[in-house]
Amino acid sequence: MLLLLLSVIVVLLLLVSWIRLVSESTRINVPGPFPLPLLGNAHLFIVKPSEFLNLVDKFVHRYGDALRVHLFSTPYVLLTHPKYIEPIITSMDYITKGFSYSYLNCWLGEGLLTSTGQRWKTHRKFLTPAFHFNILQNFLPVFCKNQRVLTEKLRNMTDRTSIDMFPLVALAALDNVTESIMGVCVDAQKHSESEYVKSIDELSTILSMRMQIPFLGLDAIFNLLPYKTKQDKALKVLHGQSNKVIEARREELKKANITSHAINDVGIKNKQAFLDLLLLSEADGKRIDPQCVREEVDTFMFEGHDTTTSGIVYSLLCLSQHRDVQDKIYDELKTIFGDDMNRDPTYNELHQMKYLELVIKESMRLYPPVPLIQRQIIKDCEVGGMKLIKDTSVIINIFGMQRHPELFENPLEFRPERFETPLKNPFNWLAFSAGPRNCIGQKFAMMELKVTLTEMIKHFIILPSHVQPELSADLVLRSKNGVHVKLMPRNNS
Repeated sequence: MLLLLLSVIVVLLLLVSWIRLVSESTRINVPGPFPLPLLGNAHLFIVKPSEFLNLVDKFVHRYGDALRVHLFSTPYVLLTHPKYIEPIITSMDYITKGFSYSYLNCWLGEGLLTSTGQRWKTHRKFLTPAFHFNILQNFLPVFCKNQRVLTEKLRNMTDRTSIDMFPLVALAALDNVTESIMGVCVDAQKHSESEYVKSIDELSTILSMRMQIPFLGLDAIFNLLPYKTKQDKALKVLHGQSNKVIEARREELKKANITSHAINDVGIKNKQAFLDLLLLSEADGKRIDPQCVREEVDTFMFEGHDTTTSGIVYSLLCLSQHRDVQDKIYDELKTIFGDDMNRDPTYNELHQMKYLELVIKESMRLYPPVPLIQRQIIKDCEVGGMKLIKDTSVIINIFGMQRHPELFENPLEFRPERFETPLKNPFNWLAFSAGPRNCIGQKFAMMELKVTLTEMIKHFIILPSHVQPELSADLVLRSKNGVHVKLMPRNNS
């Protein structure tokens, strides 16, 4: 009798849950697959990471540029057209990041990427001066130095038929961001087996899995798996390193009796601008507490190396397939550098690289470093003709949108000249996002991309490899089998 009663209760609970899911599906006036009891549509997302973007593309083809799915009880709306995306990302009403970003909290806490509300507004305001052009100019010698290390490593690989550029560029990018953001160099390129480097890779992989595989997103399941132990170990290393650097800089400021920043409209001129801003600035009349400092440092360490790495390696992939584009870049560089092609560029010369900038934008159109971003709907609303309910996660499909045939002619064709004239709608290209939560470090990233790509083109002819990338939407756009090219030395090298 008791067993029968329990069975009835379970059936009733399943029925109530299912009715609620169906009701929510109806209230959100966006097409999508019919939800199952408890699961919603979670079962449809059990695919390999390298198949995730293809799965999303199939959903878009079947249901259109705005579609709805339920992962268990949470509604998600996927958007692949600026007519839906623009009103979301331009409004201060929708600045809260989506549910998937909560998996990053163990690493980044409430840093600029994951925070919202007043915390985000305050920190965004006082961190913006750290990316003034006067500060960025100080980082240029750092980028050039680290690129020379990468160039020398690559010289020893020109006899190979295929080189996976992702891990090599990632180490150089990590050196760039640690030295510029934190004021110290971890020499990642020379110590690629360090715990710190391995921990970043380990944690990025685990967090990406949690975002993509619905069942791993459940704490009750994840905490029972060995991934949890690996995550805790990686976090201990990363947080420990950040705390170590922060405390060292805090002591330096104390010994030098530096208690405030001289911030003005021409920026800040010291090398540790970002870290010093965090240590010396005030929010609401109080100094930033140590945990907040570490969270912002960790955030920019993550955002400042993974995204630029993705942007660089996919630009190299595109260039490897278009020798004529490489030749145009090389000709542009010859007009800038003259007879001394081996010298470092100046900050002003980077701005003269107009054609290279077109190439970077077109590469990032086809291969956006962050292929998907999310916003959380915090109250029932109507936006872009869609009726959305509270706690819906809106997924902005940048990867799909920038390959949309309505927005770009022959969208899969690599054609840098597309960007010679302004786009009909600037929101057709969102490689750095847009609106109030656009990428605060986009000038930093563009400078690093230009330095890296110019040095690559000056010293090597980039040739295609036989290995085709298996694209994967991890925290950034990666490839499960690497991003491969072949390199041939130029005569002037």
